[in-house]
Amino acid sequence: MELKPGLIEYCLKVNNLVTCQFPILKKWDLPMVCSVTCKSENNILKEDTKEIIVYNRDLVIAPHPEVMEINKTYQLHCTGPRVYPNNKLHLKWLRGNKVVKSVNPTEPAKFPDNVTLLVNILNLNASKADDGQVYTCLAELDLDTNTTKEIKSSVTLQTYSFPKPPRILNRKPIEVNEEATLECEVQNVYPAEKLTVTWFHNEEELKSVTKTSASHDIWATTWTPQDTGLTELTCRADFEDYPLNLTRSANISIEVYVFSEPVIQASLTIVEGKPVNITCSVFNVSGELQLTLKNGNTSLPSESSSTEHTIYHTLHPKMELNGQQLTCEAKLTLQNHSEPIVKQQNITLNVQSEETSWAIIMGFSIVGAIIIIMAVICCCLIDRARKTGEHNVLNPTPSKHQEIPRVNEPLDTIPLQEVI
Repeated sequence: MELKPGLIEYCLKVNNLVTCQFPILKKWDLPMVCSVTCKSENNILKEDTKEIIVYNRDLVIAPHPEVMEINKTYQLHCTGPRVYPNNKLHLKWLRGNKVVKSVNPTEPAKFPDNVTLLVNILNLNASKADDGQVYTCLAELDLDTNTTKEIKSSVTLQTYSFPKPPRILNRKPIEVNEEATLECEVQNVYPAEKLTVTWFHNEEELKSVTKTSASHDIWATTWTPQDTGLTELTCRADFEDYPLNLTRSANISIEVYVFSEPVIQASLTIVEGKPVNITCSVFNVSGELQLTLKNGNTSLPSESSSTEHTIYHTLHPKMELNGQQLTCEAKLTLQNHSEPIVKQQNITLNVQSEETSWAIIMGFSIVGAIIIIMAVICCCLIDRARKTGEHNVLNPTPSKHQEIPRVNEPLDTIPLQEVI
């Protein structure tokens, strides 16, 4: 019998002869074993004892974390209703439709005031499979041999995984005014589609953060630094539209530097036996710079020039140097980065013998003279053509087919010029 507010009549038939009545109130201090004495039609006293099952519907699931972290253990507490006799209750936890834990009373039946409420505690190791999974606490009451009363209460779990903070993959310095790709790795996050990753430069948000691929937990953005020196970058990861206030971030200081390309200079034509200077320069740089002139892997002796960040080597040309490459190598060492940044520029030597050099010079001289003469002739022809054109305009010669209008004819009667 379900215990309800107010007075409830309960009829008990004794030997099918007479019906007796007694009140049941919502008070657990009343004994639930009823002994009733009734008189029959023959005035024979009959006594019968009946056990009454009384219960309420207070099935309670204790509060639990709204979102559970994957691979951590949690407990789901379910407290069953008050039932008398208490051995009539069975309390179960179901995962979906499958029973995962069941408990039954172990104490003998007691009066209601002494009833210990039945509790079923389920230890749960949260997993991805539990995200969106329904767990149901089911109370089963054996009312009699043929009837079972069920009371249910359910919860739907949400799970997440965020085991490590973000990790910034960039460590190398970045050249000023050069576009760089910043990469941030956030591993083993679930659900990944709920995660938002944002890059910041000095608390200013960088736009267009994208995931590099579905199979990698890397989020990237592009950034073009404008100023040199140490720059603070932050990768921030948090869940979006998820009942979890969890944000993790990583910071890094990256050095931004300026380092123009090295320049190697020498004469276009080098004459055998005539010394020539080969210069190696870098015109714009931040940090400690080292310049080296090389012939293959061999460093050439060089001296510093009066110009900043310039060295030179005096070369005594020989024909065997013709076609060889010289290299201007520049190494930049930054304060917060031990590995130097290296840039190189090459030049191919063009060594000529003195005779060949004179022949080339004479050839160039002849070609130059021819070009000058041709230019003078062209100028004269152009000038003559211009003067001839001006004369024709001032003194036009009539065509044999053109009629010269008479002076006394009106202009509107002059025929159009016949086009030949």
